[in-house]
Amino acid sequence: MAVAVTALAGYVGYELYPRFDLPAVDGAGLLALASGAGIASFFAPCSFPLLVTLLSRQVGDSAGPRQAGSRPLPFALALATGAAAFLVLFGILIALGGSAFASSVTFTSTIGITLRIAVGVALIVLGLVQFGILADTSFRSVERVTKRLNRAQAELRRRHPVTGFTAFGFFYLLAGFG
Repeated sequence: MAVAVTALAGYVGYELYPRFDLPAVDGAGLLALASGAGIASFFAPCSFPLLVTLLSRQVGDSAGPRQAGSRPLPFALALATGAAAFLVLFGILIALGGSAFASSVTFTSTIGITLRIAVGVALIVLGLVQFGILADTSFRSVERVTKRLNRAQAELRRRHPVTGFTAFGFFYLLAGFG
């Protein structure tokens, strides 16, 4: 029910947003396509096993003999709440300032060209690193930061499991956008 209400709210927001001037039929088709792509990316084979494994491990660790099978709901709801919070926050950010920024970034604008070049160069460099052509490239500083973040997130899940899963749901979608 909550997913249907959220989807309906998103569609109403889309209809009220005056940027596109699309007929309702085209808008509904675009919404269905975007929703399908979002659902498909969330349940992509590369990420879904990780999500289920983390959820089942937490439930298995915390469930006692009397509670077997009764604990998944709080963790699943916490994860979904974190993911929904990310989407709401991201939507608010887009609504508040996204239209002004997005209207200035076009395919031929200076910002658009710069962005395409920067992303293209980064992808080429990362591809060369992955193929071993740029073998001397070190990402140790990134590794140190991510290890600290992973330790902090693991500590949060140990001390406050439901809050940890809420944060995990939020950052799971953030990583998917990144």
